[in-house]
Amino acid sequence: MKKRGKLTQGRFIVFEGVGGSGKGTQIELAKNLLKNNGIEAIYTREPGGIEPAEELRRFIFDLRDKKLIKAEGQMALFFAARKFWMDGLVKPNLDNGISVLTDRCHTSTGAYQGYAEGGDQETILNVSDIVLGNYKPDAVMLLDISRETSLARRGKNINGDPFDKESPEYFDRLIAGYREMASTGWGNLNWYVVNGEEDALKVSESVAGILETVFETRLRR
Repeated sequence: MKKRGKLTQGRFIVFEGVGGSGKGTQIELAKNLLKNNGIEAIYTREPGGIEPAEELRRFIFDLRDKKLIKAEGQMALFFAARKFWMDGLVKPNLDNGISVLTDRCHTSTGAYQGYAEGGDQETILNVSDIVLGNYKPDAVMLLDISRETSLARRGKNINGDPFDKESPEYFDRLIAGYREMASTGWGNLNWYVVNGEEDALKVSESVAGILETVFETRLRR
């Protein structure tokens, strides 16, 4: 386990993927698995997780839904929300030995605003260094699914997320971007690709195996 001062620092684990990939389900299963093994962890989402960031999330989504904001503007606002989130929630928990499981992080900015929308990746990475500092994720789990699976699972339920309204071509760029990020270790992070096409229990077994690697311990199922 990583050390910070006199405390054992928690692990910072990101679940990534397009809408319908099952991130929320797998985070809940992972949290319960860790709890059953005596490992304290919290679940959060990004953007959001803390009130100022949730307010920015609503603002960004509203602008996006009205087509009033492009990639660069989204990047600026997402990182503003991310700074609140990191300072107010992620860092304090990690420093107190509590692991953080999050639905998305700066990796989503790289995929959506970067690969899918043509935003500058160097800028995304540079600002990430400033906002996250030494608190980079220990692991990024990409729940990899096809565009067809994403559409079938989401159906008409987009939960107010304007990104889920995008064109098939957008999702093709997004999925290809995620796969390239994982294969190249985008952001100098440890990426793990999980076949999200499987049923939830099979996916959870893959996730559990990755958690054992991250926590360097055998987890009782």
